[in-house]
Amino acid sequence: MRRRLNAALTAARWLGTKEGTREHREILAAYNGIKPLPRGYRLGEKDAWCAGFVSAAAVMAGVGELYPLECSCSKIIEKAKGMGIWVEDDRYVPLVGDWVLYDWQAEGDGNCMGAPDHVGVVIGRENGELLVVEGNYDNMVKLRKIPVDYGKIRGYVRPEFEEEESVVRYHTLQEVPGYARATIERLKNDGSLLGIGEDDLGLSEELIRILVILDRKG
Repeated sequence: MRRRLNAALTAARWLGTKEGTREHREILAAYNGIKPLPRGYRLGEKDAWCAGFVSAAAVMAGVGELYPLECSCSKIIEKAKGMGIWVEDDRYVPLVGDWVLYDWQAEGDGNCMGAPDHVGVVIGRENGELLVVEGNYDNMVKLRKIPVDYGKIRGYVRPEFEEEESVVRYHTLQEVPGYARATIERLKNDGSLLGIGEDDLGLSEELIRILVILDRKG
């Protein structure tokens, strides 16, 4: 789980990055530094960069070899199929670190089979909804919240990590790691953690790390 979590957290750390800024250029540089560069194409500052962003995040997390690195959403699917990690099943519930691809022209009836338009990294899954970090979302890196059965989902890239560790959960505020305790206590006290039990937080390690990142970004 930790390598999956690191892939998600690396993407989340870029939240708020705007196109044309130093941080945007750093993302492009990370993608353009891939060797061999996919199809030999270098991403420029005016190019669409959602695919380049998820690829760069995977590389920066040290897990690039597990993903179909590309700057084209269609090529991501093509490569993922070749790697045996493409999932096109409405029953699939994605994991943290998976990539989700969208087709905005889909009818939303669950039969999405068109050309992909966009891609993001799943950073969390709670209460039937996905938290997805996406580059080139209104020319920024932003967070999208969607239902697991969202009709515009074209499919998923599910990388094959060698070790899938069990999920760690923290049930009381005292169990929450010190670096996150103040954030979780504040969110709990101001009512931001809807659906969290008063006597049992039940927060996963991955969600706590994500909440801390989002809190700092705010």
